[in-house]
Amino acid sequence: MIKQLFKLIWNRKKSNFLMIAGILISFMALYGAMTSITYGVFNCFKPLGFSYEDVWILTMDWKNQGKEEVKETMIQIENLLKSYSEIENFALSENYIFQPLVTSQTEFTYNNHTATCAIGLAGDRLNEVLDIELLTGRWFNEGDRGAARSHAIINQKAKDEYFSNENALGKILLRDSTEYEIIGIIGEFRTSGELSGSSKTVLRRLSYDDEVGLNRLVDDGWHRILLKVAPGTGIELEERLMKNLALMAKDWTLKISTMESEHSSALKTTLIFPIIILIICGFLVFNVALGLFGVIWYNTSRRRAEIGLRRALGATGNVIYKQIVGETLVLVTFGVFLGSFFALQFPLLNIVGFVSSIIYYTAFIISVVFIYLLAIACALYPSWLASRIQPATALHNE
Repeated sequence: MIKQLFKLIWNRKKSNFLMIAGILISFMALYGAMTSITYGVFNCFKPLGFSYEDVWILTMDWKNQGKEEVKETMIQIENLLKSYSEIENFALSENYIFQPLVTSQTEFTYNNHTATCAIGLAGDRLNEVLDIELLTGRWFNEGDRGAARSHAIINQKAKDEYFSNENALGKILLRDSTEYEIIGIIGEFRTSGELSGSSKTVLRRLSYDDEVGLNRLVDDGWHRILLKVAPGTGIELEERLMKNLALMAKDWTLKISTMESEHSSALKTTLIFPIIILIICGFLVFNVALGLFGVIWYNTSRRRAEIGLRRALGATGNVIYKQIVGETLVLVTFGVFLGSFFALQFPLLNIVGFVSSIIYYTAFIISVVFIYLLAIACALYPSWLASRIQPATALHNE
């Protein structure tokens, strides 16, 4: 019976061409949407690599400030922060945490192998503020001041990229002509949030206690101090802190926010793209479903005499029901088959490098199942009507 159904639909390929093309386009759109959603879901099961609860962000912006003036103000700010019992720890940071639309990337080279990495600046106690776990090695400290080489901490993904099974500690990464000696390795460090993927990350030391760090502070003119506060600390501390900071840094622009609020904002931003894809995909699938339902209904009505004759020859209503549903599934199969050829090129050719093959295949299976379930849903009512056609009525009307 299946072979006959394929022959039947193939013989009507000209009349079914537009419907098959619509199914193909809808399948590809659904595949794209499911890939995006599956990518986000898979990422949700990965650790962020840091903790953002009870962390405040002090954003500092200054203009036309000399190096010594910036350094003196920073020392005063740090002394002020140490005086508050509610502030458990703090550290300088420039990592664009929970800012998915902002990134800083550059190329590093090891043994003639070059790869693009996310780059960030981290203070001496940032690992304690964000509960970043060191897999091996150590974090930045005051002993790095004036070192012969700049020091760097990399994450596991960068380690796998450059060193595979080698010991990375003590190895040298090159950025242009600057050498960075690796002193520590961390695990995941997904600064864009739970829905984002893993990226190769290289962290450099940020401090004002040496010439290099001070130049970075002054040249960039925008930095953050992350504050680890005691649980339950409220707005009262923020008001006192801002009042005292304004007296110390009169010409600076200062702002305090919570990392939890930025996390929420980043999550909403990250969801924009998948939601847009879902809306477009839903519109296409809805229109194809209407078209498919209309075609099945029209073909069933046009074949009343044929169905009546089959019923007169002994075909049961169940047989008619299965035939109409089977024809619909075969029609969808042609569209899915063509779509599968294009969809499977993505994992086979690794077109989007940061998306793994398992995500593509999972999205593919979900898309195929969804399209077939949609086809069955569209065919149920017309098939039921066809199965209730009485031979005498159909032949008499004909």
